[in-house]
Amino acid sequence: MKLTYESPLDAVFLRVLAWEWYVAGRQLAVKDVTKTEVQAARMELGLTQLESSGGAADDYLQRLRDKQLLSAKLLPPKPLDSEWRKAAAWRLYYLPPHDRVRQLSAGPVVQTCPPRATGQTYTELLLTLRNPAVPTLRICVGPDKSVGKAVTNLRGVYFIREPDALYIGKSDEFQVRLGQHDKAKTLRWSAFVAPESIQDVLTQDTQGAADALLISFWNEITYLSNDKRGTDRSPAFQYLQQAILFTEAASAALLWLIRDGQKSSLQHKTFPSWSIPFRVWKGRGWPECYMKVPGN
Repeated sequence: MKLTYESPLDAVFLRVLAWEWYVAGRQLAVKDVTKTEVQAARMELGLTQLESSGGAADDYLQRLRDKQLLSAKLLPPKPLDSEWRKAAAWRLYYLPPHDRVRQLSAGPVVQTCPPRATGQTYTELLLTLRNPAVPTLRICVGPDKSVGKAVTNLRGVYFIREPDALYIGKSDEFQVRLGQHDKAKTLRWSAFVAPESIQDVLTQDTQGAADALLISFWNEITYLSNDKRGTDRSPAFQYLQQAILFTEAASAALLWLIRDGQKSSLQHKTFPSWSIPFRVWKGRGWPECYMKVPGN
């Protein structure tokens, strides 16, 4: 996918800086970028702050110049990739910040639904996050394609853990889609996330936009097997707003599952170990810093 970077910090920083250039219309000086945008990107990922001038922050900008990702030293710092100027970049400009998602993943109200059958290997949950603007989520998660049995005709998004990557998609026929994936991929686990309280008004426009945003969000920090970001076309604002909230909620739910799921009833004897394929990067404390809730 275009606008994909091996370093999570590069991905987040360039997105933040490109927003200033191409959405806000601001050309920032080096001193402003090292003081604000570099620090904001690090904060999103849970990394410690840097000295804002004359040191590590300036060195970081120079490394981006060396990679041909940033304009030359005597010019205002500007992302060089022409894709940032195209309309399809909306899928990055409207992402919820990672630190907000990480914060939202803390302490949800969790209700485990009773098993539907003896020997059931998937787990069904109702998750209420600590933000009244996002709907209660119905989550079905398990180690095999039986998850599809629980979500017949539900509309939502899904995550599939493959050996070396995540796959993210949207569906209102997940039982069919999961069967297709199971034939082509090696599944470690799958999770389907549906907005429980707005199923009747969840439109295809919202669902499609959330799919595009989720792929873009997780592509910044993990390896994905998706080769496209979903729809190129930005939806009308009311659908985009719903999609942003759903992206934030579904991502926070996945973080909670990975971080705290092993402490709950999800740890079934047939269930594999939870993990997500974070990008391999030599940032100090990565990726452990990402899994920590901001402020803890």
